[in-house]
Parts: sequence; structure tokens; C-alpha cells
Amino acid sequence: MMYEAKIENSGGEVLTLTGAEDKWQLYNVTGLDPAKATVNLTNIAGMDGSKLNSAKVETRNLVISLKITGDIEANRLELYRFFRPKHACTFYFKNKRRDVKIEGVVESVECPQFTNMETMQVSILCPFPYFRALAEVIVSISKEIAGSHFPFSINIGDPIPFSMYDEQREATVTNSSDVETGAVITVNFSGTVSRILIGCADTGDTMTVDYSFRIGDRLIIDTNRGQKSIQLLRGGATYNLFGAMQRGSVFFALPPGDSHFYYSADSGASDHDVLITFTMENLYAGV
Repeated sequence: MMYEAKIENSGGEVLTLTGAEDKWQLYNVTGLDPAKATVNLTNIAGMDGSKLNSAKVETRNLVISLKITGDIEANRLELYRFFRPKHACTFYFKNKRRDVKIEGVVESVECPQFTNMETMQVSILCPFPYFRALAEVIVSISKEIAGSHFPFSINIGDPIPFSMYDEQREATVTNSSDVETGAVITVNFSGTVSRILIGCADTGDTMTVDYSFRIGDRLIIDTNRGQKSIQLLRGGATYNLFGAMQRGSVFFALPPGDSHFYYSADSGASDHDVLITFTMENLYAGV
């Protein structure tokens, strides 16, 4: 099969919509192409054309069409469990190039029963209009670079390094998405650090959290749209550090392509007491 489609209901149950011809046949899905954009323009007297005010991508509308076969009543009721109006769901789609998912809410389920060929049409509205890759991208910034893996043996006179020391403290984060995306930045502290600065060398934007961190602390900065936060995990408790964000700090947005990040830290300990990890999702306008 050229593609695979699944649906996950709000209870976490997953149903495969393809390859089940004895129960139903998926014969069409609309809304897999890039969602429509709304562009606001203003006409200005004496000027050719118009002025762009704003532009945004609208809510995605997925419409899934199924032909019900076999025990029609039983199979229709089984589909009802996964397509429940007003309830959240997740649609999974895989083809030769992409393996993605998108979250939405079931808007309507139409299934005329007094026909010779019973079909079901399901409309799903997706407020966040981009497909998310199933695999996350993880990139680390650290002055320690792994040099060996267990198990291993060392010959006499031929040592093997456990790790190497990187003075540059810079990493390239690649966004393979079609669009700009955010990231979850996790900072693990193995020493005492009084301030941490993370910067983007390409844009000059920086994020500075002015706080006294201890050994074992974990700082989590979420720059994703609608989820922006700065949290500290310490001793099993979570604290809001939004107030520790230094004025002028920016929640990074990663454009498609490569972005170069670096960090600096103030403390009585050296910088290798800091390990920074970027975790991000690749987003796609269509499949």
C-alpha cells in the first residue's frame, strides 16, 4: 500500500483505517495539502496594488471518507467509538516520504444508513494546521563530547578517551520543517551556576535566566507557540522561573534550515557543568 492512515481517539485507542477492506475502505481524505491562508490587504489611494497588513494560515479541515463493508452495523458502531463529535482525536498518516500526525477535534460524522452502499464522512478541525513528524530532533550543546561506548577494552599504551573537551560551546540546530518552529530547551546542571545565557549567532537573539542553580537542577525553556514557559525542576518539585528571565530575552523561533546556538554561564564552577539539549518537532504544511 502506498500510504497508511490511523486514528487515535481521546481515550488513547488507535484504529487503522487502511488495510481493513473486510470492515471499511478508505477511499478519500481531503485536507492533506497545505491549509489555506488569509491575507489582509489595504488599498492606499494613489498607490498601485495594496499594502500587506497581516497573513495567517487558517484551521485545517480534514475530511475522511470511508465505505463500510462486511457486518455494516457492527463496523459502523466501531467507527463511532473513534469519531466522536466534539472530542479530540489524532490522525496519523504515512507515505514514502513522511510519517506524521496532527491533532484535531471531530466536527461531524455523516453516515446515511438507507442506501445500498453505506458510506461515512468525518470532518475533523485541526486548530494547529501543521503536521508534526513522529520522530523528534534532539541536539546537544556541551563542552563534553562522547568519545567511547561500553563495552570496550584498552590496550596497554593505547589509551581511549572517555570524552573530549569542546571549547567552542556551539551547536547547529537544523530545522527540516517547511515552516518556522519552536523548541524545548533543557539545561542540566552538574555544578553551581548563577546565570545562564543562550544565544543565536545568526539573529543575535539571546535568552538569559538570572538565577542561582544548584547541582542536579534542570531548567526547561519551552519556546513553542502557545506553550511558552520557563520552569525549574529541583528535588522533585517544579517552579516557575518566568520572573528570572532577564529583560530583552527572546523565546527563540527556528526558521527552516540551520541555526547556530551558543551559551555562556556565570559561576564559581567551569562551563562543563552545563549540558543544554534542544528538542524540536519538524512541522510540515502538507504531505
